[in-house]
Amino acid sequence: MDNTEQLDILYKLKKEVEKSNNYALVNTINQVIKKVYLNQFTASFVGHFSAGKSTLINLLLEQNILPSSPVPTTSNTAVVSVAEEPGIIANLPHQQYTKLKTYDDVKQMNRQNVDVESVEINFPSNKFNNGFTLQDTPGVDSNVATHQSSTEQFMYTSNILFYTVDYNHVQSALNFKFMRRINEVGIPIVFVINQIDKHNEDEISFDTFKSRVEKSIKDWDIELTDTYYVSKFEHPENQINELSNYLVYMDNQRESVEDYVNRTIDFITEAQLAYIQNEIQDILDTLDIEEEDFEQAYMKFQQNQEVSEEAQLLNDSDKLLNYLKQKRKDILDNAYIMTHDMREQLRSYLESKSEDFKVGGLFNKKKKKEEEQEQRLNQATDALQDKVNQQIRQPLREDMSFLTRFINDSEVNNQILNQDYLIKPSLISDLYQPQTSISNTYVLTFSDEVVKALNKHIEHESNPIFKDAVNHAQASELTTEDNEDKQEYEKFIELKNLRESLTTHNYQHYYIHLDDSLDKLIGRTEANFELKEENSTAYHHKHEQVNHDEAETANQVDIQNALQVVEDVPLFDRTKKDIKDTMHRLNNQITKIGVFGTFSAGKSSLINALLGGQYLVSSPNPTTAATTELSYGEESQITLKSSEQLLDEVNNVLEYYNASYDSLESFINSDLKKLKTQLEKNQLAFIDAIEKHYDMYLDMLNEGEVHTVSQEDVKKWSAEDEYATFVKTVHLNLPLEWLKGKIIVDSLGLHSNNQRHTNETEQILTSSDLILYVSYFNHSFTDNDKAFIEHMKAMNQLNENQAFKMVINAVDLAENEDDLNTVRDYVADALGQVNLHSEIFSVSSRKSLKEGDQGIDQLRDSIQRFADVESKTILEQQMVHQIQQMNDSYKEMIEEFHNNKEQIQARQEKLLNIKDQDRLNSQLINTTSQHTNNEVDEQIYHLNNRLNLQLLDEVKSVYNSQMTQNSDFNEEKKISTKTYLDQIHQRLYLEQSLITERIKKYFNSQLEEQIAPIIKKLNHIHVLVKAQFDVEPDVKETPFLKIDLNDMIAALPKQLTKRKILNPNSQRDIQEQIANVTLELLKDGLSELKQELNDYVQQMSRQAETQFKQLEQQIQEQIDELLSFKLDDTLIQQLETKSKQLDEII
Repeated sequence: MDNTEQLDILYKLKKEVEKSNNYALVNTINQVIKKVYLNQFTASFVGHFSAGKSTLINLLLEQNILPSSPVPTTSNTAVVSVAEEPGIIANLPHQQYTKLKTYDDVKQMNRQNVDVESVEINFPSNKFNNGFTLQDTPGVDSNVATHQSSTEQFMYTSNILFYTVDYNHVQSALNFKFMRRINEVGIPIVFVINQIDKHNEDEISFDTFKSRVEKSIKDWDIELTDTYYVSKFEHPENQINELSNYLVYMDNQRESVEDYVNRTIDFITEAQLAYIQNEIQDILDTLDIEEEDFEQAYMKFQQNQEVSEEAQLLNDSDKLLNYLKQKRKDILDNAYIMTHDMREQLRSYLESKSEDFKVGGLFNKKKKKEEEQEQRLNQATDALQDKVNQQIRQPLREDMSFLTRFINDSEVNNQILNQDYLIKPSLISDLYQPQTSISNTYVLTFSDEVVKALNKHIEHESNPIFKDAVNHAQASELTTEDNEDKQEYEKFIELKNLRESLTTHNYQHYYIHLDDSLDKLIGRTEANFELKEENSTAYHHKHEQVNHDEAETANQVDIQNALQVVEDVPLFDRTKKDIKDTMHRLNNQITKIGVFGTFSAGKSSLINALLGGQYLVSSPNPTTAATTELSYGEESQITLKSSEQLLDEVNNVLEYYNASYDSLESFINSDLKKLKTQLEKNQLAFIDAIEKHYDMYLDMLNEGEVHTVSQEDVKKWSAEDEYATFVKTVHLNLPLEWLKGKIIVDSLGLHSNNQRHTNETEQILTSSDLILYVSYFNHSFTDNDKAFIEHMKAMNQLNENQAFKMVINAVDLAENEDDLNTVRDYVADALGQVNLHSEIFSVSSRKSLKEGDQGIDQLRDSIQRFADVESKTILEQQMVHQIQQMNDSYKEMIEEFHNNKEQIQARQEKLLNIKDQDRLNSQLINTTSQHTNNEVDEQIYHLNNRLNLQLLDEVKSVYNSQMTQNSDFNEEKKISTKTYLDQIHQRLYLEQSLITERIKKYFNSQLEEQIAPIIKKLNHIHVLVKAQFDVEPDVKETPFLKIDLNDMIAALPKQLTKRKILNPNSQRDIQEQIANVTLELLKDGLSELKQELNDYVQQMSRQAETQFKQLEQQIQEQIDELLSFKLDDTLIQQLETKSKQLDEII
């Protein structure tokens, strides 16, 4: 066994760290021991999830070893090592591992997202020396929490670290923060920018791109060993060969094992000391003492540790109640109530009650007897009262008096100290049974009965006092706290000893037996593990591209011809006018296409590919990005943000820094220089822009919010931070034939921290006829995608006319057809899970713009078909229904004229009867309003229930052990709370929008339901009215469900400490508490939202009244029309001719 000296120190260090339960660090040491034992030189590839790390490693090793499927669940750190013999091992939880047969097993485990800590692959190589190892990590930004921790755990085993990012994500603050942290640890970093084939020289020169990268590195003060720009495709700037040569050079010039181990031991020691110090500080915080006061506090604690029997008792309310009852029983059992004199008092009373009792005197004997009985009863009662006061009341007062030390309620204490048991004469008299004379036996029996009744009375009277005492006793925390404190004191002493052992290196002097076996060194055992059988979705077999058959629908009916047929018939003029209006709408209909996807999903490049050129440029900065609308035309415009919108965004960006402004002017006049030192790069660009061009913005705003701009300037207002900051919407008009009749909206996407983005996205979502959802091939269906599509589906259910198409962009990145099918399967499965069955288009925007792409062509044709045919189906069906109604009425009139003239007369009479009536009364609207208000209550109730479940998931995603990686935990609490609020504010706004849409739809459908029977009756007498309502309240964009950052921070539980968030049990309690306080903070907002929804119902009711009047007028016109003509032979002949013609058309 080589490197024995280094292994000896590492093993001793591991044993020392194990004593503190710092399991994450123990796992890291195990990896270090293994690396040193196997004499490995390790280069780790760390960076963004799906940045192409696996593919890059395969290219550098010149062997297809790692699974590079872009399905997001591709997980687990992979360790690829050069060795004599090939082999594959999967490391499982609990220090177990299993041997695998082939690389396909690795891919299958990745697809199934099996709980695997890492995969080790050994392979022979002619390019690299034995022991050369490349680590492939899942991604520092992966959605799976365990991925993040495994990335961090393994990077410390690295001799050199290659931080790898996708070309589109270079400027993410996450990159620079992570690299700066690696600098602090002292691991050499090489920055690798992958997928540079995405670069478009027309948008920005490569030199400019490189200079921006270099500037960011300098701004963040990051020390790099080197930077490489690479791609798996050919590219003039590709440095893949240089990177390969650099790896070979590093393999041949390896860092010595001694240097690596010394560096790593320093890091592990520092990390462990920081861990111990945090644990110690948490204990000191809990005990509320300073470290220098510990000895004195501990001595005092030991002196006071004798916990009284009383306090132990007070820990348990049931025990306390039983204790009091037992005390009372003992007192009652021991009370000497029936003394001789007491019994004689009772005998005297009993004798006065017997039948042979006589009183002296000749008159009023009965009255005198009763007076004597009462006197004797009162004397017996007084005697009994004295006995109770001495024998029962006083002992009970004394035995319970200790409780008053633990009760803060003076009223309850008075009850205990002054408890009194009043004995009424009835207690004795009610027990008497009529006797002729009183025997000794009866006196004894009666005395026993009195004692029993007395005991029962005392129990009844004292129970409420016991209950109050138990409820108000405040000492329940005393012993629990002391026990917890005892554990804290003992833990402190243990940690202090561990700290001393580390700082003095005392642990290195222990004798320890060093095992020869690697498994024993790192405590591993082989496990029996079998892979599950896979059931492939086989999307490519089951979900082939849908071939649209020409649907047998309304569009085959020649509506224009049908209208010409009925034009000269002197009936149903209103219905004919309705059809003509609908035809006009149809001929001038604009199809609105909303393009959605997460930031950098390739939405802009997809739109460019559909248009066939580089027309659209979007900002790479989410803070300044604007919505872009594309339509047919020559001149383009921009809509500026209002000053209120811009101020809201400023305050949102600065909320974290406790800055807030009443106006833009007060913001401009504040100390911006000081403020800007705290900001992140994206935020800085936004604030800089306002500072630089504020006057220009004001001048433009004074002229109006909409401005025409030249096509050359569109790029400036779309993509350059200093101008895009002020733009709400870019209206890009292009003279392209394919754009005629369409508006394409490039949305900003959900899951942005910007409230305006969320609001605008909602508006686009609700108003789009067709939604294209773009997912990137290497990030084919993230959690954010799923959340958006679930929300969109909920909205979509409210808008039956809306269509949805799923697009996977950048499929040219697929290694082969299997790769592509895997992603399509995955997306189809994911859509299936949210019960959405959609066409899935696989496209390559890049390929389309260069040489054409079949997927883009298919998508373009599908969109055109939707615009020409599918989007018009609903309106066409509506018109055909109206024509059919007219034809049915013609036929009925013809039938009645020939065979049932009495029916014609009856109809005329019905028309006369309803001629001047109010057919639509306000009660219909009142009923609708009442039903809708009930629905508001129902929706708010269900929202509250949903939030109860959903908020906990949001809390868990933020408030977890990942928080402990920041050395300043208070700062981390603030950062995490801002992240949490940004997440839930978006969810809450979506919920608000969804409920608002539901209430609007519910009101309209209720109105139609209320009026349906009346419409049906009118249709029977040939009054053909179309009762479709579209009442629309003035909906406020204000988010009602919002929590202030400082309020949320103040409400966080005190238990949220670094130590407790690492403990699974206390972490769960903390998370539940945070979810509960969030709900509490949302109560007022929920009330406001409910009030606002009720206001919307009132608005809609008022609008409904107006629409009722218009409908009444239409009904009246038709009644007048029907009454104004008579059915004669000429008209009937005309109707017969027209009906035959309509039958042929319909």
